[in-house]
Amino acid sequence: MIIFDASYLVVMFHPNPAPAKDRADKPVSQFRERVAHLASKLDVSNDVIGIPTPAMAEVLVRAGNANARAGYVTTLSDTWKFQILPFDSRAAIEAAELIARIKAEHKSQPWETWAKVKFDVQITAIAKAESATIIYSDDQDIENHAKRLKIPVIRICDLPLPPPPEPEVKQGSLPLGAQQKLNLAPQPDDVPPAGKRGKQDE
Repeated sequence: MIIFDASYLVVMFHPNPAPAKDRADKPVSQFRERVAHLASKLDVSNDVIGIPTPAMAEVLVRAGNANARAGYVTTLSDTWKFQILPFDSRAAIEAAELIARIKAEHKSQPWETWAKVKFDVQITAIAKAESATIIYSDDQDIENHAKRLKIPVIRICDLPLPPPPEPEVKQGSLPLGAQQKLNLAPQPDDVPPAGKRGKQDE
């Protein structure tokens, strides 16, 4: 299973998403086209896209109004490619272990801060609980957490640019040596009128 977080879902669904940034905080060129190209490739694959409920909540918050939220819920719930992943007991255990590791690395941080589990920790914990192979996320915190759990993260800047559209080839303008399908069926003007067919046509 692969995981999409809110940053990818917003680019896919929101009519005017904020521009994606790379790891140097520079704008990513053609960020919407990159995500759309990824979605088209996943559409023909057998991969199920897991949507953690915290990521879904983030997307719904950014939807704007009740109608837009209802549309997002319908799309994510009715499409077989998406599977909503709850923050269940397995994810809670993974989150507790991840928070303990983060706390060990940042001992000066008060424990009360880590007791309030953030969305990015929950998303990463759900990915771990579901044995996800990849997390598609443009969030630096999720990338950092996923590294601790050895889950690869693909940022939008890591996605390849979509291939340029193939130019339309007009009839009669094929390059030298190119093959063109020949239409050998008789055309209406080629059919001899009745009574004038040869013996071989009788």
